[in-house]
Amino acid sequence: MDDVVVHYKPSSGDLKTIIDSTERTLAVFPCRVLPPFIPWYPSNGKRPLPIRPSKAPPVITRKDLVGAQTRLHSADLGEITNSGEFSELTRHAQQHSNTGILFHKEDIQRSWCVAKQQSLLSRNPRPLSKQFLKVVWTNRLHLRQRVKWLVYEHNCATAGDLEQVWTVLNLAIKTSKLPTCNANIRRDLKQIWVFCDVLHCEYIGKYLKEKFKLTGNITLSVHKQGDIFSF
Repeated sequence: MDDVVVHYKPSSGDLKTIIDSTERTLAVFPCRVLPPFIPWYPSNGKRPLPIRPSKAPPVITRKDLVGAQTRLHSADLGEITNSGEFSELTRHAQQHSNTGILFHKEDIQRSWCVAKQQSLLSRNPRPLSKQFLKVVWTNRLHLRQRVKWLVYEHNCATAGDLEQVWTVLNLAIKTSKLPTCNANIRRDLKQIWVFCDVLHCEYIGKYLKEKFKLTGNITLSVHKQGDIFSF
């Protein structure tokens, strides 16, 4: 071993203790030789692995899939028909059949309505009123921030009921009449939530009031801020 120079402070302790500590530090680090890996399962491939299932997996044929889908569809349709909601919503859809959009049975229980509206995003939005601009400035809202209009059951007295408004609202969103919109009906709360960007929300609120003949005030709500506007 070459000569080693140790620098230490006089207050570090006894010289012998420092030398012993230095020797232990410079000692060769022991390396443990790992034993060779011995697999616990046979590796020659002559026998199957012990974790292999004792039975072969079941084979599902196309006939089984068709039969299962038929049974599920019959069960869902029977539940809807028995609830009385099917006939009621079919009547609402027939009243609005002049829109050219067909009403499907599988749409009855739908609680969300989302549609692609990329063509509407490029159009110039309608200018916001001074009153609404003050609301946006006071609450520090971004124009692309998502907000929601709350439509309550008592707002639908003139239009019929909540389900009828929901049916017509679906048609309006699917035909791209409401830019940046998607909607959710909360049947447990007896409310309809219409989500949209701040940039278009004033126009959408007026559209809901006029086209759907809503009575009373509908409320604009923002996440973590609550209700901020109504008309």
